[in-house]
Amino acid sequence: MLELNDIRFSIENKTILDGISVKFDPGNIHGIIGPNGSGKSTMLKNICRIWEPQTGTIFINTQDYRSIPRKELSKIVTLVPQHTNVSFPIPVYDIVAMGRNPHLGRFEALKKEDQEIIDRALKQTNIYELKDRNINELSGGESQLSIIARAFATEAALILLDEPTSELDIKHTLAIISILYRLKEQGKTILVTMHDLNLARKFCDTISIIHQGKIFFTGSPEQAFSENNIRQVFEVNVREVKKNSSVFLEFYA
Repeated sequence: MLELNDIRFSIENKTILDGISVKFDPGNIHGIIGPNGSGKSTMLKNICRIWEPQTGTIFINTQDYRSIPRKELSKIVTLVPQHTNVSFPIPVYDIVAMGRNPHLGRFEALKKEDQEIIDRALKQTNIYELKDRNINELSGGESQLSIIARAFATEAALILLDEPTSELDIKHTLAIISILYRLKEQGKTILVTMHDLNLARKFCDTISIIHQGKIFFTGSPEQAFSENNIRQVFEVNVREVKKNSSVFLEFYA
């Protein structure tokens, strides 16, 4: 279980997170939505301890995460950042292998078990055939899948993804969603920020809406995407459109 208790975080006297309190149950896909600049990415960076909150506490399985050594924390929680542009030539295999670093001692080489885990991460993301290609030669979707495979190689129970589909075509978007479902079936807890509200509504188990650095709403997708919530947070009008057995959101001025 992941719990954030009154998290506050500021940069240069600008408040980004303003008293965030929310719980995320294990084994679910939790969607995080909100306008640009609302604090979504900052919250993920605080959870994986790239940044630390000035006040408040983050608990992982009831344990204050500051009491967990950073290397051990890297085995528990991993982040797929929004933008990871690798401009120099490095094989995909080596990128994915970096996910095993928290499990290795200083100067320790990859063991057979590590290599098997790396191969499994490459196959899970359907990029095994790209393992010898340099990442800077790949398409945006293939490159993003490589970074996701690196996260999988950590074997972390808590996986954070920051807008993983924002710049991808529909093929790679659906591939990533399929991968997240398989991870959920393995008992992983997934937090994913998304800008596509229809995608979030369809594929997430819960939705948390962040607005002006605060939790505006957390609960089921059906309740999250009410006309009132969307109007207040995103300042647009929305209506539900039902077609066959599907429901999607339609936005209008």
